[in-house]
Amino acid sequence: MFRTAAVFLAVVVAAGVASADDKADARKAIEAQIELIKKEDANKLKDHFTERQRDKITADVVKAAKKKADSVTIDDLVDSVTADKDKDGKKTMKLKMKNGRSLTTLVEVDGKWLADTIWFK
Repeated sequence: MFRTAAVFLAVVVAAGVASADDKADARKAIEAQIELIKKEDANKLKDHFTERQRDKITADVVKAAKKKADSVTIDDLVDSVTADKDKDGKKTMKLKMKNGRSLTTLVEVDGKWLADTIWFK
């Protein structure tokens, strides 16, 4: 019995099941991005994305995203979270929306969660 439980626990941990704290962190990160989208603050929004995405976040892209931001809820956007690590060992979280589609992957950089895709395009 104990061996079966230990094997099950090892499989669950290896699969990257996210904790309630992970989901709360993911929600906070996306909520902060939504607020900046609503304010149309492209410059501050860039700070919430990985370096490779920042040049793609323009005032025009954010302005277009603002129209959609009012029609979605955080519950629609962040339904499930899977914690993992990338090839460099950085902690990541894969976010899925309520409709089952992928939203983005968050990467922890210097204690801050950064989106690795422009999910609002």
